Amino acid sequence: MTNVDMFDEIKIKDEIKNLKKRIKELVGISKKHQKLYGELLQENKRLKNDIERVTEENGNFEMMLRNKK
Repeated sequence: MTNVDMFDEIKIKDEIKNLKKRIKELVGISKKHQKLYGELLQENKRLKNDIERVTEENGNFEMMLRNKK
């Protein structure tokens, strides 16, 4: 092994180490995004249910007003 090969090997090991570190960071980000996405889906479902309930209540209220006339 020549001296140049030794430096290349060290450079490759450092690059691998940095890539492994970056992969860990990206996995962590992915988990955070998955959690956030799940929370957003739940919030979206709650809001849809609220809209349906309010729409139904408005319809009932309008019927009551019509019946009074």
